[in-house]
Amino acid sequence: MAEKIIMPQSGQDITEGRVVRWLKSEGDVVCKGEVVCEVETEKAVFEVLSPLDGFLVRIVVLAGEIAKIFATIGVVAAAGEKVDLDGFLTGEEADTGGQAAAPVEAKPAGKGRGEAERVKASGRAKKLADEKGVDISLVRGTGPQGRITEKDLLAHIESPAARQTPTAPAAMPEAAEPARAPGAADVRGKTVPLTKRRKVIARRLQQSKQTIPHFYVTVRVDMTAAIRLREEINAKADSDGKISMNDMVIKAAAQALGEFPQVNCKIDEETIVYLDDFNIGVAVGLDDGLVVPILPAADHLSLNGIAKKTKEIIGLAKAGKQANLAPGTFTISNMGMLDVDNFIAIINPPETAILAIGSTTKEVRVAEDHSLHIRDMMKMTLSADHRAVDGVLASRFVNKIKYGLEHPQSLLG
Repeated sequence: MAEKIIMPQSGQDITEGRVVRWLKSEGDVVCKGEVVCEVETEKAVFEVLSPLDGFLVRIVVLAGEIAKIFATIGVVAAAGEKVDLDGFLTGEEADTGGQAAAPVEAKPAGKGRGEAERVKASGRAKKLADEKGVDISLVRGTGPQGRITEKDLLAHIESPAARQTPTAPAAMPEAAEPARAPGAADVRGKTVPLTKRRKVIARRLQQSKQTIPHFYVTVRVDMTAAIRLREEINAKADSDGKISMNDMVIKAAAQALGEFPQVNCKIDEETIVYLDDFNIGVAVGLDDGLVVPILPAADHLSLNGIAKKTKEIIGLAKAGKQANLAPGTFTISNMGMLDVDNFIAIINPPETAILAIGSTTKEVRVAEDHSLHIRDMMKMTLSADHRAVDGVLASRFVNKIKYGLEHPQSLLG
């Protein structure tokens, strides 16, 4: 039976995505689980898979065009299946121009209806029309089948008829320049537009600090035993089996979430939703900002499984892709490798807590018998949403993580 290919949701605050490219053309054979196209949201580029074996019978959203989350971007049908696209698709998806669409049969493509034939304007032309306030229906298209191109839109804007009718309100007179102190010099610098990722980071973190009542709990962790165990494991493992200190923190956090599931929640208007899945986000710094790939069902993974899966999701994140669309429920931000003693992280909404990890340094510690010992010490700070998590719960939770790291054999269970 035919199935729709939909625009995936990459985050709870994402409302639309853009088709980057189609790897298949209409009429091409596709296999279930095969990548048919790539889409881009504000967060990353995602690979979209075919839902079944058969043929790609319709591309609804062309490369470069934007669609709402969960909108149909293509249709796949089993071999030999006849699909009434007029009934299968609704509204603008069918793009039939008011005429009933003849059923199409899932078979190799011939010279049938292609992508360019089904659109009236290119994605760039539509975007430019929105930016300039131009009624695109008034533009004469010179592309295939009368399709409006960006060049057509620019020519329309520059035409005498278009210039006679303003497409946007006239600019307000500039305000007088504020007076400066005598001798004050102009501040000069390079102006760089925010990247798409930076815009997302700015919006989400501003929202977080303005709407979430943060409070913070910091503990000091003796990492001596954890470092020793890691060295023992890695000495016997191949490159794929080696674990990092961050893997051990993730495992300890997953165990703590299992004991204190009240931390694994989100605020939904006037209710608290306690989440069943423990999906831990791992903050990864890139040249143009921060991304948080998700480790789904971390509580069901062994320490070795966490190490392998974390390598995979971080590698994909650095390549601009994401391994899965699972929503995060708790985040870990580790700056220990950057020689940072301690820092406080901002909660990643709609989550209610984030754990910040600092560097591990050698310190002299006094034992109960007053003897002196050199130990590997690390600070970690939990940022929590006080609407859902109180101080006692936060303290117990972060100390459970501390216990797991100071008794690392418990992480192997």
